[in-house]
Amino acid sequence: MAIPKNITREHIEKAIEEIVPAQIPAQRMEQNYSLISNGKTLPPKYVISIANKYANGAELDSEDFNAVEAKNFLIKKEFNVIDKRMENNSAAINVWIEKTKVK
Repeated sequence: MAIPKNITREHIEKAIEEIVPAQIPAQRMEQNYSLISNGKTLPPKYVISIANKYANGAELDSEDFNAVEAKNFLIKKEFNVIDKRMENNSAAINVWIEKTKVK
């Protein structure tokens, strides 16, 4: 199964309002992507699962879609989704500068 196409931006916004970051189950925390909205940092798959309650009456099983699908779906709905791997890599860049005088 895939993400239902009838989930709208409004359903996603309701899910974001409902979700309390401190109460997200540990197994639902995202490793690679984060949705940033209304001062919250949330796992995209969990947001989609909750949004499905508003669209179709039940939480969507996380096995029905993957993180990349969730990320792309949210980006198409004009939400801010970041790739945490890129963020972490940019902070870890080390540079070695050596100055040598040559005659």
